[in-house]
Amino acid sequence: MPRRPAHEQFDALKAIREQAFTLFGRYGYEGVSIGDIARSAKLSKGALYWHYDSKQALYLDCQQQLYALFNGYIFDPMRAERDGVTRILALFTGLGRLLLDPRVTKGVAGYWLIPSRPQTEQILQAQRAFESACVETMKETLRLGVAQGRFDYRDDLEEMARAIIALVEAVILPLRQQSPEEVHRILGVLARSLFRAYATADDLLMLTRSL
Repeated sequence: MPRRPAHEQFDALKAIREQAFTLFGRYGYEGVSIGDIARSAKLSKGALYWHYDSKQALYLDCQQQLYALFNGYIFDPMRAERDGVTRILALFTGLGRLLLDPRVTKGVAGYWLIPSRPQTEQILQAQRAFESACVETMKETLRLGVAQGRFDYRDDLEEMARAIIALVEAVILPLRQQSPEEVHRILGVLARSLFRAYATADDLLMLTRSL
């Protein structure tokens, strides 16, 4: 079969990735077939297999797209900061922006619906690796805040880091349907609650008003 021109290959790949990302986000790995994605992208199955040799390979690509969104909005800005408090503020402001991204508002809950079976082990490994990296970033952030005398987590630091990451994942589901104003208010309450529980200086509470 003659090879397609480069621009046609690019357009087909773009359509496949966009439609697959949305469908997997809504229905999960098990709830979407290659045929579903091909029809949604207005392509044949053959055209889809030209770019991806399996549903798993396509899902892994979409999974990495999702993680790139989390990193771009939240974790990369956090890692760029050298102040513990600023890092935590970056977490909440980044989460607010992520919730307004059109790719997220269409639904991404399906990426947490991964069945545990041999053929999905690579997908589960990627998920665990990403979540582990996020927790490590959160631990580093909290340790930095403690070292700078801004927080006192005592023996709660590791558990708090995991709890915050779990919260970030959990709020994606309900808050993506809220208005920007509602998202702003709710994230502000969450941030102030965290600061009230562990901050060592009253001025930190005022910083959350900027969210």
